[in-house]
Amino acid sequence: MLAPKANSPSQFFNDIKRRVREFSLISRDPVLFLSLLISGIIIFVFVILPIYKTVSGGFFSDEGVWDLKYFARYFDDYYGPALRRSFYDTMTMGLLTALLGTVVGFIFAYATVRCNMPGKKIVHWLALLPTVSPPFALALSLILLFGRNGIITKKILGITYVAGMNDIYGMDGLVIVQTITFFSVSYLIIRAMLERLNPAMEEAAASLGASRLHIFRTVTLPLLIPGLAGSFLLLFVESLADLGNPLFIAGNKTVLSAQIFLAVIGEYDYQKASALALVLIIPTLILFVVQRYYVNRRSYISVTGKPATSQVTEKDPFIRWSFNAATYLVCFLVILLYATIVYGSFSFSWVVDFTPTLRHWTSTLTRGVEAILDTTFLSALATPFAALLGMIIAWLVVRKNFSGKEILDFSSNLGGAVPGTILGIGFIMAFNKPSLGIAVVIYALLALFYAQVVGKNAWERLIILILGTLAGVLISRTENVNQFYILGGIYVAIGLVLIAVTRKFTLSILSIVTGVYVMSTNWAVQLAKPVSDFSRTLGRGFWSNAIFQFADYIKTLLQPSTSLLAIAVFVVSVVLLMGLSNRLLRVILGVAGLIVPCALMFTGSPFALVGGAYIIMAAYIVRSLPASVRAGVASLQQIDPSIEEASNSLGADAQYTFRKVTLPLILPALLAGLIFSFTRHMTSLSAIIFLVNAKWRIVTASILSEWEQGGVSIAAAYSTVIIVLVLLAIAVLNLITNKLLRGRDGVDLSQGM
Repeated sequence: MLAPKANSPSQFFNDIKRRVREFSLISRDPVLFLSLLISGIIIFVFVILPIYKTVSGGFFSDEGVWDLKYFARYFDDYYGPALRRSFYDTMTMGLLTALLGTVVGFIFAYATVRCNMPGKKIVHWLALLPTVSPPFALALSLILLFGRNGIITKKILGITYVAGMNDIYGMDGLVIVQTITFFSVSYLIIRAMLERLNPAMEEAAASLGASRLHIFRTVTLPLLIPGLAGSFLLLFVESLADLGNPLFIAGNKTVLSAQIFLAVIGEYDYQKASALALVLIIPTLILFVVQRYYVNRRSYISVTGKPATSQVTEKDPFIRWSFNAATYLVCFLVILLYATIVYGSFSFSWVVDFTPTLRHWTSTLTRGVEAILDTTFLSALATPFAALLGMIIAWLVVRKNFSGKEILDFSSNLGGAVPGTILGIGFIMAFNKPSLGIAVVIYALLALFYAQVVGKNAWERLIILILGTLAGVLISRTENVNQFYILGGIYVAIGLVLIAVTRKFTLSILSIVTGVYVMSTNWAVQLAKPVSDFSRTLGRGFWSNAIFQFADYIKTLLQPSTSLLAIAVFVVSVVLLMGLSNRLLRVILGVAGLIVPCALMFTGSPFALVGGAYIIMAAYIVRSLPASVRAGVASLQQIDPSIEEASNSLGADAQYTFRKVTLPLILPALLAGLIFSFTRHMTSLSAIIFLVNAKWRIVTASILSEWEQGGVSIAAAYSTVIIVLVLLAIAVLNLITNKLLRGRDGVDLSQGM
């Protein structure tokens, strides 16, 4: 007899009750719950929502009518062949780049770890060089060397292009460029695995008489499967997501990322772009899921905790020097390509006249200084937010157990997994118009949590929630020029009361500073005006343009999007007012503390971010967040949880333990996250190409624009500027790292992979 089926409705309600109890326990630590809530809101608003908007946009026409015409075109006789060929070319590009990039990365890793090669530190930094350059810098260099007017092809070899000739443009050139661009990722992953392999297994096989080839095939290679498979899948995704290289060097080959770009920029057809984005996102997400839930969950244990001898070194001179020679050859090519970019920026006219000149640099540092400064400013501003958010999410994922943890982990990595063009389209579709619905949902979640934390019983919570919301909405609708003075004054008053009653001077200062910052929205224009006026007194040139940009930066810092400021103010209100003992004071300050974020959330046009600086920063953060999360997860998994448990057992709450115990231990991972984030921001193109405008210019978009207008040497100068700025930033961060981590291990750059 079959056993009776379980009562599914009863089981469903039991699961609901269990989850409610689980979150009730988490809510007892307000800072822990707030971290979870803020992380979830950011991931939903800036990752899930844009991707949903992009994917769903392909199914609806501009009039909002259900329409599948762009999907149907894949199966008709007129559009179908070209569309299917584009998809085939995209997959071919991804597979070849992933295969060749993984092979080159393995050769570099094996040579530097096991072949005792001379100059391996220099080789290591040369291998990382492609990660700090713009996405199409190498394509530009390859064209300058081997293009139809290239210095090698035309000047040295005397080759004249004729129609039908196979040249650097096309699939072969595109795969070569992408292989050199992305092999650094493979190198870091495989190198880290080789360094951590236990040599005892290979030594045991050798002692039994196995040949080097047999040991490599049966021992070494199987242990490297996670790194090799992870590298292959990651390079495949990176290749599909790349926009710059296909635009530069694909020739008559059309790939999906370029088609999406042209559908938006050339045809202004967001439905077509969304349909193409869905076709592109399907293989990308499938491979992303395979990497996370198959490769990472199989067992390839080689670190057992038992003492191990030193690293295995390659003794066969033929193998050793074969790997070394191949590595040196690629290094020579990398040096040649980057030297070409630098020299191209000083060349009067490439191929025609190689006379050194500064005219291209003069143009770059005068009319191009806005793009350089804008990129650096927004990248620097977004970097700490990306790194800190990544550490918080990593801490929640590794150290805390709650329903939805896997969803948080998965979705936090989606921003880097999906192609940047998809996110860029989603940002336009999600934040081009005010979204009252998003504002209401976010406010409701944060207000309910705020009332739960500040109030001690149901009546207090209800009074705080109702009065604070009503007063906040009323202030937001008044459109009073003194609105920000009123809201800032409320926080100043809260700070003064806290000084008088609780004697908590730190919290009081935080409240007053927050109030002054809110009020400074009204002062931003007046503070920036003397700077802009001074720039106009200077002659047109570098200093005039640069100083004028700083006036914009002052206004950007002091006039953030009110909806984003509301979320930050919610955090401040919770920190200020939780744990007050006096009932009357608790209710009065609780209402006052809710008025400010409520009014800010619904003032103006909530979440209408397109055209401003903060949407570009959001795109930067989303794209670099996965690297920060991975670095944090890798670091936390190496720290014994008992260290934090000891802090908790002594009465410390989650925020104190994280701030005083966990954060110092994961500081190397945090610094690695900062390095990766800043590098990714400075060299980003696909995610922000649709978000730039006349007010906010980005260097990578300027390079593309100059290339399209024939300004090859100016594009080379822009590329050189980005490389120099990123290398300087990395040098500064490494200097800080050496000061902070004196006597400890340095930053492991492979943790972010």
